Amino acid sequence: MSVVFEKRINVGAYCMNVRFMNECNSNEVVVFIHGIPTNLHLWDSVIPYLNKKYAILAVDLIGYGKSDRAPNTELTLPKQAGYILEVLKQLHIQSAHLVGHDLGGGIVQILAVLHPERVRSTTVIDGVCFANWPLPKVVSIRYPVSEEFVPSPLFIERMLREGVYYPSMLTPEFIKKFTMPFSTPTGPEELRQASLALNHHQTEDLVPYLQSIKCPTTLLWGQHDRYLVPYWGQLLHQHVPHSSFKLIPNASHYSMIDQPSIVSQELLLHLSHSV
Repeated sequence: MSVVFEKRINVGAYCMNVRFMNECNSNEVVVFIHGIPTNLHLWDSVIPYLNKKYAILAVDLIGYGKSDRAPNTELTLPKQAGYILEVLKQLHIQSAHLVGHDLGGGIVQILAVLHPERVRSTTVIDGVCFANWPLPKVVSIRYPVSEEFVPSPLFIERMLREGVYYPSMLTPEFIKKFTMPFSTPTGPEELRQASLALNHHQTEDLVPYLQSIKCPTTLLWGQHDRYLVPYWGQLLHQHVPHSSFKLIPNASHYSMIDQPSIVSQELLLHLSHSV
């Protein structure tokens, strides 16, 4: 039976909410990192496939989920990478397998380039890279010019629905896991601050150094990703030595929602080659 604990860890001026499973297996830790506008629940359908064999650490990035809120200057991808390093330090995890989606994919690249000693392997799933972000949809909530662009739980729901291949996977209960953290009087401004933190230079400046990544790397992309089209995964594949690139069939941007079993099997295959 899996042992699970959820706690908030001090990462400096803020506390990051994390869920840690199978702590006793700390030699093989898989860290799951979400993007905007989700949280650690993004991985709920994937984790059960892995948690019998690996320790699992899923995080709510600062500004998301149950983690502390912060101004946009503290929510950049390099800052988020630093917070994750602090979590690993406090949990006495020397190195880990990193899995990142969307913004999490950019954070994974930052850690692999700047802190290779802490990274055993990387998996980027429909991730930000080069100058392919932030998405126009995400930029639109910075200074909304009409009702549809106002940062709100409804905006989050629309973004999720437009980012899946199988809308039926988005049950009301599942959507609520992502809308609830921003369903507060300050939620709209918190979501706006998250958007203001995003700048493509945070990954574009890494491009000359991607060739230095030596750890096993797998790039998974939804075949029908309308937000970050598969071209970007192929381009990342060309820049990261010894990486592999695979399309997830009948999946869009949130491929772990559309095809959790396929994504999980690809992760297990990747991890089996990375130990």
